[in-house]
Amino acid sequence: MGSSTTPATVHQLHLGHVVLPASHPRSDEVTCEIYGYVIEHPDGLIVVDTGPRSGHAVIDELYAPQVASIVDALNSAGLEEREVMAVVNTHLHFDHCGQNNAFANAPIWVTAAEYEASLAEFYTVPDWAEITESQRRISQDGESITDGVRLLHTPGHTPGHQSVAVDTANGLELIVGQACYSCAEYEAAAPAEVDMHDATWVEAGLDSLNRLRALHPRLAHFSHDAATHRRR
Repeated sequence: MGSSTTPATVHQLHLGHVVLPASHPRSDEVTCEIYGYVIEHPDGLIVVDTGPRSGHAVIDELYAPQVASIVDALNSAGLEEREVMAVVNTHLHFDHCGQNNAFANAPIWVTAAEYEASLAEFYTVPDWAEITESQRRISQDGESITDGVRLLHTPGHTPGHQSVAVDTANGLELIVGQACYSCAEYEAAAPAEVDMHDATWVEAGLDSLNRLRALHPRLAHFSHDAATHRRR
């Protein structure tokens, strides 16, 4: 795929929020905003994370999600869902893959480690995270899925987390995902230990963030923070 030299554009999509239960390590923040992204590329649209869905009894009770339709979010950005050529899941927690079902004909990119992790009990909502064999694409670290769009394996928050590097008119932009929770953590090179999969993943998470920062992106975007890092 891909032969055009027209640069890609990254759009942020606000996909709702959840209320954090008392058991959550960030419960003092009360809510968690959720952002997906869409890469507007000459070859088509690439959606990065699809947000949560409503209608799951346990998730509704624990997290009270306020869901924004990803199709509506795309349309509000002047983009058409039928132009989506691929979906990338940074990881398969319920708030990142809940609306994968809106793109039944698009390939969905995920790491092998993440897909394996998603099969464990209580890791996610299995029905939301399941990717049919015909849609599933297993990414390799550094793989280009079209010109100027690379998938970077960034484990830590989850065993198979991945981020996305995009060549744009602004220069290199990163969709960090949840390799770190906030723009402030990115700029301090200090991912919160509580946001790692467990204590054994802290070192991997720091390494992942350091590798992203070493790319010196012009802009960096996050799953749970509307703020954008801008290289000075």
